[in-house]
Amino acid sequence: MGTIASLLTSAGLGAGAGINSYATLLVLGLFARFQPAWFPDEVARFFATTPVLIVVGVLYLIEFVADKIPAVDHVWDVIHTFIRPIAGALAAWGAAAPGLPKGALVLAAVLGGSAALSTHAVKASVRAASTVTTGGCGNPVLSVLEDLFAFVNAILVILLPGLVLVTAAVLILFFVRLRRRQINDVGAPT
Repeated sequence: MGTIASLLTSAGLGAGAGINSYATLLVLGLFARFQPAWFPDEVARFFATTPVLIVVGVLYLIEFVADKIPAVDHVWDVIHTFIRPIAGALAAWGAAAPGLPKGALVLAAVLGGSAALSTHAVKASVRAASTVTTGGCGNPVLSVLEDLFAFVNAILVILLPGLVLVTAAVLILFFVRLRRRQINDVGAPT
């Protein structure tokens, strides 16, 4: 994996960790276990060990249940405001290509942690809006979608890191258009 592909995978795993850190770490650990040549770094090897895979799997199951219960999901998100960026940074470091200069490894970790914090903030905002608009009834559906996203995202960014650029471009266009609509709506006569 080249430097650019490695950084893209790192950013993509970080983004997924912001949504569901345990699903992302579980995928990374399983890939590192069954494709060790792809992830020879010590961090990836750590996540590939049986005890760590079991712990991450159990934490995923706890999150799976906690994230489906209104009110508990908000407490879980508040606690994970601190955990998800760290998980994103660790996943990014573990996914970085071997032989990268230390500066690139630090950049990968910063990208992963920043992406995790950003997606976590979006997730928490969407959850809060869902709670207000649906009385919390929509949150379990959102949670299942988030779980699916985290698993699929982690697999795709490992196998096809270029998709990170495509996804980022689509999201940027979406938010630019949304912002323009908001500005136009504010300026429109009523």
